[in-house]
Amino acid sequence: MAIILMVSQNSYGRVKSTPVNADSILLQYFRLLDSDNLEAECNKWASTKSETELAIIPIVVGFGLMNQVEGNIMTDSILYEAYLSAIRLIEKGITAIEQSGINDALYMTTGDAGFVPVRYILANAYDKVYKYIEADSAYVETAKEIGRDFGVESEEFVFWTNKCAESLQRKNKNYEDAIHLLLPAKDAALYSSEVADSTACDYLISLARNYQRVGNHDEAKALAHEAEKRSGSNHRRIFYVSNTLGELYWTEGAHETACRYFSKAETNAPSLQEFFTAGINYANIMRKSGFTKLAETTLLALDKYKDSEELGFDDLFNFYESLGVLYTFSNPEKSKVNFQKAEEYINWVGYPEFVRHILNSQVYPNEGNSFKIISALDRAETIYNMLVANDPRLINELLMLKGYYLMDVRDYKTARKYFEAAYVRMLDYASGDPQMLKVLKYLGQLDEIEGNDIRREYYLNAGLRRARLHGESSDSYLDAVADLLHFCLQTGDSGSAHHYLDTYRNNRPDSFDTRCYEYQVEKLDGKTEEAEKSLIQIKKDFPEQRNLVNLMFQRFYASQHSPKIADVANDVFADYSQEVICRLLFMSNRERRNMEAELKSKRDEIIAARSFAPALNELALNYSLFSKGLLFHTQNDIAGILVDNDSARMEMSVIKGLKAQLTQAINSLDEELAYTVQSQIDSRERYLIDDYLDRDTFNRCFARYNTKSLLDDITSKELMIDFVEYQDSGKRHLGCFIIEKAQPVKFIGLGIVDKLDNEQIYKEIWSNIEICISTDKRIYFSTDGILNTMPIEFAEDENGVPMCEKYDIHRVFHLSDIRQSKGIGDRVEVIGVADHNSPNGVAGRLDDGYRGNWNDLAGVETELYRIAESLDGISQYHRIFNDDATEAYVKSLSGQPVTTLHISTHGFYLGEDELTKAFNDTTDFNHNIARRLLMGNRTSVSGLVMRNGNLSWKAETITEDEDGILTSEEVETLYFPGLSLTVLSACETGLGELSTDGVWGLQRAFRIAGSASLICSLRQVKDNGAADFMAEFYRQAAAGQSVHDAFYNARKELLSHDPTNKAVWSSFILIE
Repeated sequence: MAIILMVSQNSYGRVKSTPVNADSILLQYFRLLDSDNLEAECNKWASTKSETELAIIPIVVGFGLMNQVEGNIMTDSILYEAYLSAIRLIEKGITAIEQSGINDALYMTTGDAGFVPVRYILANAYDKVYKYIEADSAYVETAKEIGRDFGVESEEFVFWTNKCAESLQRKNKNYEDAIHLLLPAKDAALYSSEVADSTACDYLISLARNYQRVGNHDEAKALAHEAEKRSGSNHRRIFYVSNTLGELYWTEGAHETACRYFSKAETNAPSLQEFFTAGINYANIMRKSGFTKLAETTLLALDKYKDSEELGFDDLFNFYESLGVLYTFSNPEKSKVNFQKAEEYINWVGYPEFVRHILNSQVYPNEGNSFKIISALDRAETIYNMLVANDPRLINELLMLKGYYLMDVRDYKTARKYFEAAYVRMLDYASGDPQMLKVLKYLGQLDEIEGNDIRREYYLNAGLRRARLHGESSDSYLDAVADLLHFCLQTGDSGSAHHYLDTYRNNRPDSFDTRCYEYQVEKLDGKTEEAEKSLIQIKKDFPEQRNLVNLMFQRFYASQHSPKIADVANDVFADYSQEVICRLLFMSNRERRNMEAELKSKRDEIIAARSFAPALNELALNYSLFSKGLLFHTQNDIAGILVDNDSARMEMSVIKGLKAQLTQAINSLDEELAYTVQSQIDSRERYLIDDYLDRDTFNRCFARYNTKSLLDDITSKELMIDFVEYQDSGKRHLGCFIIEKAQPVKFIGLGIVDKLDNEQIYKEIWSNIEICISTDKRIYFSTDGILNTMPIEFAEDENGVPMCEKYDIHRVFHLSDIRQSKGIGDRVEVIGVADHNSPNGVAGRLDDGYRGNWNDLAGVETELYRIAESLDGISQYHRIFNDDATEAYVKSLSGQPVTTLHISTHGFYLGEDELTKAFNDTTDFNHNIARRLLMGNRTSVSGLVMRNGNLSWKAETITEDEDGILTSEEVETLYFPGLSLTVLSACETGLGELSTDGVWGLQRAFRIAGSASLICSLRQVKDNGAADFMAEFYRQAAAGQSVHDAFYNARKELLSHDPTNKAVWSSFILIE
């Protein structure tokens, strides 16, 4: 063989492309192997061969050896090596041919296969041993060589280009690459006289189906019609052409034309298996277009064939899968049974089908159950990324579903990214493609939420034009009409609303939706009496829609400023609150934040309505108590319920570890890892709830967050004030509810927020409230909105007396969570960082190489020593300062019996605007931390700068486990079982992102971590002033006073000695 290879490598010249007879050469070669003098006989034999025959001998021998290998080459190492040896022989032969230029040797004929390019044989061999990259390259080269050696107008070029493309896309559904490979032969297939109609037809239908699979239906249809002209009387070709055209016309809504092609395909089906497969495809297309009865009839007609031996397991999987999808909503039990039958054959289908099975059986049937949907989507996405990676329609379906789910959990910003990604990928789809119609609908819904009517109208009109192709009586078209009717009702376009209503009503007379649209058009036209009568009749005719009709009544009466709103508003609240509590259970902690805007909108609607319906006062307070702190209570109550479950505690520990990984991923700017870890956290938090939470216990936790519970529990010596910031007529208003024992709930309007003067808090707030309060009552108040950023307890009356001295006043997190103020306890942990510019070990000796923009806090050390003096002998006191005051040390206290935790350092809060500004300015001191946080989808950050945090703040990336910056997200993962008080002696530690749920920041984080009370600041704090205040506070607390009394008495004492520094002594607030 070495001699033959050498001869072939030295052969030159080129003759006309004529394939070599491989069978003849192989037979002669194997006879030589029996010779006694092999070398002499080989030389003699080689001398009788042409250059072409010599060049191809190694390939022919390799081909022969391959055919001798029997068995599973991927499990038998000996067979595998033998097969690889044959491949290497073919590779060497091809290399020799390329070097010699004897192109004829690239082709041979065999008795079984006939004419075949040798590189095509090599590509097939690569496929067999899973060398897919090499195989794909070999298929492409095969097509190029055929074009070079036989001409691009030749029959061979069209035929083998098609064969190579089929092989290329068969294993990985890479339709785009297949199209790219096929296109050079298109002109020959269409116009060359050298190409037979049969070859051209096969090629054209192959290219058409690839275009169909990538969504370019216009090109697919044109090519399929060209194939139809060349199909002749061959049943197989007629079947495939007709089947393809039927699918294309049905998708576009031309159902009559499609049915003619389907019938033609059925008549010409070359086998039962192909007939069976086509029937399933017809049914699925009909179902997707809303023709469910016709789809069911088609599938059930196939039932009699399912036991035939001509059908494969993949055929049976597709049959039962299709029935499962068909019955998803009409008959869930039947659906489940058919999905289970499909799973019996799932090992015989490809990974894309497996992904679709997950979507079909676990996503679509669980509409409304976000937990099950997102868990199924996570699995489907993982399998797709690992095993499929290139299926355009499947990835678009996953993008749409992810976007739809994100809308369901109110993450509209991320949902838009998914929908727009799908939209761009679908621009080449046929005009009436159902996937495109869905994307347009969802994008329109997002624009409705965001208030972008111009863009919304564009999407809705585009959807209507495309849906018209399905027929003006189709569900797709009528749904698009309904979307535009809804738009016209909202924008006040009466003429267009009437037009669309007529179209909708003609096709769906007397349906619930039609009747609702008729009511809304009457309301739009100012026919309020008729509209109210219509609503009353709808309520009688459709009792199963009670919840929705009550909401319509509420909004109708609100628009009319009618006190009748009180007749339905309580029922609406009862329905909505239960729905929200259930929905929150299917969300992760991060996702629950997306509910804020909706909660505030619902609450504000009722608070504003009480101006014309005073009977709503109690209900308005119910909305406030329910929404304020709802997300905090959900998270806290779930943790409280699960804390006694060993398995749940282990799972929470895993989640805590993942959150640490997330921080590290963000610090290292690893966006992909951050996304992956965040997804794992979200998924595990949902599983935690689904696996371990007792729903009844959880629901009982919310029983106390309402007006009745407050009125039942409040004593005659107490008074409560619930401040609210709400939207009314496009302006932000302030108001408050006054709650007293055995008294009706009062509401006091406090004016417009924009007109609130920070220096006139008493005049604008307290002067309006004082008529309802007295000095002999303990007053609890809970703030909202802008009042979360104002120390209103220090406002002074006209005589200069602060409210906190005039009344026994208590600022609380939530009126339903009042905890009686205790002392500081017997274990006080005090942590301070004074040096924010030096490296470890040289505090106080500043090195310019390590200087930063954080100022050193000279007063911290003094503060810590003075606290120690105040507590001398009273409590167990532990002091940590500078180099030891690390982020890791604070975290090490988690689970310890600390009763008071005092941290003195720099604090910070950066909102989204500040982060964005810093990100866009590379010279900004906050640029690098902003870059990291925004990459990790953090829209705000608050925290404490611990030792060396200044270095991490400025670093581009951080590789250490701890960065010295203790954020509120990290604090939430800690647990302090006996923590009575947290003192954050730093700037702006009480600030954070404002919401109906309170302040998202350190105050919320330490509350979640277990702190009963919190002393924090709402403004910049002077270093020495903080030291003086804290020393006096602990002196008062050491005397046995409660935290509340010690706090206010410390302020009073300092103010009496230094009244000129009133702002300094008002820097901190106490939240109980």
